[in-house]
Amino acid sequence: MDGHRGDSVGEILVIDDTPENLVAIEAALDGLGDGVVLVTSGQDGLRQLLERDFALILLDVKMPTMDGLETARMVRQRERTRHVPIIFLTAYDRTDEDVLEAYHLGAVDFLFKPISPEVLRAKASVFVELQRRTAEVARQALLISEHERVVREQALTDLRQKMEAEALRRRLTEQRKHAQVLTYKNLELEQIRLQLERSNARLAEDDRRKDEFIAVLAHELRNPLAAIMSGIELLQGSPSPELISALRPILARQGGHLLHLVDDLLDMSRITSGKLELRQQPVRVSDIVEGAVGLAMPDIDAKRHSFVVDCRCPDACVRGDPVRLVQIIANLLSNAARYTDQGGHVWLSVRNDRESGRIQLVVKDDGHGMSAELIPRVFDMFVQADAKGGGLGIGLTLVRRLVDMHGGEIRVHSDGPGLGTEVEIWLPESWAEASGKRPTGRDEPRVPVESHGLRVALIDDHTDVRELTRSVLENWGHLVFEASNGSDGVALVMNERPDVAIIDIGLPDIEGYEVARRLRERLGRAECPRLIAMTGFSQKRDRDRAREAGFDVHLSKPAEFSDLRAAMFETHD
Repeated sequence: MDGHRGDSVGEILVIDDTPENLVAIEAALDGLGDGVVLVTSGQDGLRQLLERDFALILLDVKMPTMDGLETARMVRQRERTRHVPIIFLTAYDRTDEDVLEAYHLGAVDFLFKPISPEVLRAKASVFVELQRRTAEVARQALLISEHERVVREQALTDLRQKMEAEALRRRLTEQRKHAQVLTYKNLELEQIRLQLERSNARLAEDDRRKDEFIAVLAHELRNPLAAIMSGIELLQGSPSPELISALRPILARQGGHLLHLVDDLLDMSRITSGKLELRQQPVRVSDIVEGAVGLAMPDIDAKRHSFVVDCRCPDACVRGDPVRLVQIIANLLSNAARYTDQGGHVWLSVRNDRESGRIQLVVKDDGHGMSAELIPRVFDMFVQADAKGGGLGIGLTLVRRLVDMHGGEIRVHSDGPGLGTEVEIWLPESWAEASGKRPTGRDEPRVPVESHGLRVALIDDHTDVRELTRSVLENWGHLVFEASNGSDGVALVMNERPDVAIIDIGLPDIEGYEVARRLRERLGRAECPRLIAMTGFSQKRDRDRAREAGFDVHLSKPAEFSDLRAAMFETHD
């Protein structure tokens, strides 16, 4: 039994298990035809088709219990609904087999979610109008049949053929459009696939370089640590003065190497996070060259290289951070020394180009050189021309970032492996007069005048660090009081009233910042000792927090003893 046939014309049946989709489709089709009937399952849709005729079925493909394809198959099995147009709705790309099956079931189109309301309304209006025209023809046919049956039948036949042809034409047009859309989407997917392949290749390369960097870092740290541990072993017992004299420069050199590695890592971290600050001023070229050569000469002398400096504009100036400018040239000279075999040649030349208003600094060697493939990547993080040269693979990255921060330009040239390397730096010339202070690789502390020993409170939870620092301070002639946590440190300072308090930040009970705040509150600025933060927390935010807490000086571990000595004797601002 077919059930009651409704009198409405142009109704649209929407079958979708998602209420939100039903609301959106109903809004898009508002006012179109004689209304929209919304159901949430294939079974409910089939029940509606038993009761009334529809101009169009919008059918979701993926539904529980009975999916869209199965529902369409049931619709096509009934004579009355066999030719009702069906537009499938889907949020998934379908396979060719699914598409072909859908068209075999009478699908006139596929729409992909999210659906454009304008496109949906345009497509649906075609079939609503088609049903209206069909109904009108039927009514006219009934009138004509009363008078001229033969004419009526012929007219209906002609009209049916015309409408079928039109519907077929529209269907073919829609299919062609759909095919074009599928082609375009396939092209997009292919481009996405290629992009993903390139991204995966870059990620794999970055991961490989990261692993290499970790291995190199472990190697570079273990070498000086091995020398230091060996020196400590030799100092056990009662070492002779000759042995102590021989070990002192070795331990100092290896400790300096460790400090240099840590400084490079911290500088790279600060630059990457945008926290490195430049203290710019006019700097004489001769001062930059002198400071850089002083830092790099141990590396050059260690490999017995011939070294030539040709500075044609010693009085010319550039504007920048003197310490960082020295660091740039010193890193390049050390690189040249490291990647040149024993007894090689290293050159440093400087000239000013009046035409461009820039200073040119060139570091050249006749060492290992590099391939044409390596040159474009030589400034990338963790890239090394030759792992046997040592280092972490961040030196040139650091140099390039510092040059960029100074508004300069850097270029690298090599004729190939074994043919040396030339690094060329261009910096804007400054016409202002330089300050006259010679820059070095580290900020130079003021040299204090020690008139007498001081009373020093040393607050640090690290036993070895505390004992070694105490020994150094006592060797300088100071009287040292110790505490291993913040609370005891506050009590120690209140009882002993020292001249200086050296305080670690990472204490086990209360932070060093809180120790400084409590001492400032209880003693006031006049009675409070000079407060020195000596800590491994060395970022700018750590220095700012130390200043806000009341510290006079912030020193990063391991601190240069000359810096510590100067900090102890500087007067309050």
